[in-house]
Amino acid sequence: MASGKSTIVNALKKRGFKHTTLSSIVRDECRKAGLEEVRDNLMTTGQKLREVFGAGVLGKKALEKIQQEGGDHWIVDGIRNPAEAMELRKHPHFVLIANTAPEDLIVSRILSRKRADDTLDEASILQKLHREMGEGEPLEGQQVAKCIDMADFEFENVMEMDEVEEAFMALYDEIKMTRSL
Repeated sequence: MASGKSTIVNALKKRGFKHTTLSSIVRDECRKAGLEEVRDNLMTTGQKLREVFGAGVLGKKALEKIQQEGGDHWIVDGIRNPAEAMELRKHPHFVLIANTAPEDLIVSRILSRKRADDTLDEASILQKLHREMGEGEPLEGQQVAKCIDMADFEFENVMEMDEVEEAFMALYDEIKMTRSL
């Protein structure tokens, strides 16, 4: 949440990457159920999908899409459960990069961006952030902290927006050299 994923996704798309997000799968399910696509509904729907079909279901669906559509360079964002990452690790070139930012910076970003679906009080933002990280969540729920622990690389996004792309692409080029991507 407010860690700068979109900026990174856009930087990679400029380099020809295709993009899918696990959230789009969950959004589709919300629409089918007639639910409003707000963070709480998305989180609950994602958790229900994991309960019914297994904790890695969203990763499995993303991997199926990648295999169906083809191409060598894909970005999958919205990995929020370790089982999703494990499903995606079945792809021979999968690299998990944790895009992180300190809580106080995340809160500041959310308060300043004023998106329609953002909560605009600090306590509520922190509550949602802690839930996303795994606090009080079952194993098939949101477990972002565990996903961060599993990451092959971490990009701490603490810079100004106009510096993010260059800093991330430097990390990507480093990874590319060491991983033969």
